[in-house]
Amino acid sequence: MLVGFTACKKAEVAETPTSEAPAQTQEQAQAPAAEKSEAAAVEEPVPAEEDYIVPKEVYEIGYVQGGSDAYYQMQADAAQYTCDKLGVKLNIINAEMKPEKELAAVETFIQQGVDAIVVFTASAETSQIGAQKANEAGIPYFIVGSEAAPGPGVVTSTIKGNFVTGGAMLGKFVAENLPGSKVAIVEGALGQGIAEPFEEGFEAALDPGSKVVLKAPGDWNAEKSEEVVNGWMASYKDGDFDVIYAMNADIYIGTVKALESAGKLNNPIKVITHNGRAEDLDGVAQGKALVTLANSPTYEAGIMLRIVISALNGEEVPKVVETPFVMVTKDNLDEAFGWAIESSWKGYVYGSYTAVK
Repeated sequence: MLVGFTACKKAEVAETPTSEAPAQTQEQAQAPAAEKSEAAAVEEPVPAEEDYIVPKEVYEIGYVQGGSDAYYQMQADAAQYTCDKLGVKLNIINAEMKPEKELAAVETFIQQGVDAIVVFTASAETSQIGAQKANEAGIPYFIVGSEAAPGPGVVTSTIKGNFVTGGAMLGKFVAENLPGSKVAIVEGALGQGIAEPFEEGFEAALDPGSKVVLKAPGDWNAEKSEEVVNGWMASYKDGDFDVIYAMNADIYIGTVKALESAGKLNNPIKVITHNGRAEDLDGVAQGKALVTLANSPTYEAGIMLRIVISALNGEEVPKVVETPFVMVTKDNLDEAFGWAIESSWKGYVYGSYTAVK
């Protein structure tokens, strides 16, 4: 079951029903690749700033930062910001996108006896092993921004966007605005459980005349993505593809640099992307990207901490918490969430999400 939430009072989750679902739930219902489920929305008035979930103790949380790029770093910084406001101790270890470092970080937190472990995983399989280790130690284990592979390890809650739905939103944009396209995808890092479901939703939502003709991983990295696109420019002739789906802001930066160098940006190759970082939002404003699917690591950090602290306070929390996406074009640039550190506190106190029971 999907349940939408917009705010919470001290030590409780919103329960007052409303007749209208939040925008993200409606988008999920419209997305061709979204999972089929019954949806109900619950909403209550926005609380005063001082009216939020208060930790019952001085909790200690271990946070495994996925890597060093802007998304991971901003989420870690935002989580620290909100923990400082709450009086919660946050221990951060950067796994540097290496599964062995991720697992070592989990083991370190277990040895430290933290109250909860949160992982932004570099590997879905590794995070499943981490879940098993945390379960054995009796420590609640959470995944943020990614997901664990299926297995015996129990994840208390997974906090992330619905990647299939997000991909479908972009696929639908192509179907409605660029039908008959030949799409090349510069992917993120494979194996995290992020890039693959985005692709799944994207391809399922394309119009019958459009198709994905090329794909290669850019690993969320601008330099590697530039190399990928430069390679395509050298290997393929005009007309082989006319749209590039750049899977995050860094991939967008590398993609646009390569296309501009080749004189192909919007001549004829169009770019669609996602993240909602300053760079890709500026790209939309300047016409270098047609659309970006905006999400916010800082806003997500606040929602993640709300779920973790609710669980530590003894509250029941959803098994999956879906954080929102917003499609941003030139017409609605002001609707992007933004990546300001302060967005974490807004996410903690006011943030909207969809709870999947």
